[in-house]
Amino acid sequence: MMHISYFDEEKDFVRLDNCTEKVEIAISRLENPQAITPQLVVMYQDYLFNQAPKIATQFIDYNRLSFMPLLVKYRVIKKANILKLTEYAREKRKMDILSYLMDVGNQFRTNPKNMDIAAKFNPEKSTLPQVENIDYSQAKAGDIIWLGRSLMPWQVLENKNGRLLLITRYAIDCLPFETFYSGMSDDYTHWAVSSIRFKINSIYFNDVLTETEKTNVVPVYIDREDNLHFEPVEGLTADRFFFLSKTEAAHYLKTEKDRLAPITRYANRSMLWTLFDQYAHWWLRTQGVLNMDKYYVRDGVILSENSTVSGGRFEHFGIRPAMYYRY
Repeated sequence: MMHISYFDEEKDFVRLDNCTEKVEIAISRLENPQAITPQLVVMYQDYLFNQAPKIATQFIDYNRLSFMPLLVKYRVIKKANILKLTEYAREKRKMDILSYLMDVGNQFRTNPKNMDIAAKFNPEKSTLPQVENIDYSQAKAGDIIWLGRSLMPWQVLENKNGRLLLITRYAIDCLPFETFYSGMSDDYTHWAVSSIRFKINSIYFNDVLTETEKTNVVPVYIDREDNLHFEPVEGLTADRFFFLSKTEAAHYLKTEKDRLAPITRYANRSMLWTLFDQYAHWWLRTQGVLNMDKYYVRDGVILSENSTVSGGRFEHFGIRPAMYYRY
């Protein structure tokens, strides 16, 4: 059976504009280097050393204190720019980050050899990082982990009761919610009977994950009121992949920036609605305000206007499968 690769690690990374998401993806991959090639290690490290420092101030704007040690480790924050970043944090009144940067600046001056700095990889002189079994139990909301036949980044939304709630970091494809005209009936705007639900639980589930990973996916049951259950519910069939609901998207992705989804090269091959060809409009599973509409995310905003899924035209938006993954 031929499987489709919805994510091309090198091409999809290169085509992404310089942004905090690109920095996070590069660092997460170097932190999780399973099946990585020498070319990818060099690509990620060169980007972090040469291009990422230009946007380091954005991590201060977003108050990403927890991410700062990784920016130091992978030389986004380095001796050459620590003074500028410290002054920027002071100007923006990000006091926790300011304190951290002042401490890092002192370490650069007094004890640089003992700092946690990733070694620069040289294909002719270095060996690739050794990968032990990854402990997903330590993953926290906002982290990125790598899963799939063709490894792709998944964002952690929650870690609870021995399972992770994950969503693809990219919009991996572009699809209409429904694929045929059903008059004025609202039946096909419901997740349970939609064609998109069938596709992502069959074609995409089988193409995206490895056989071992599939066994770790926790089935869920989604009722007509859009509630998600872990125990079987009479009359409902299980989902392994699903879309977030309107409520879940707002709860787990709290800001408009959090809801922006970069686009894979594969998804961009068809008529995908985007913001400047960079971020996708992407589907949620909740029925819209009107019977003919569905909620979706546009430019980070959750809305349902102009998303006809069961009428004379069909909107093509990005898809971001979500799943519960047992560790």
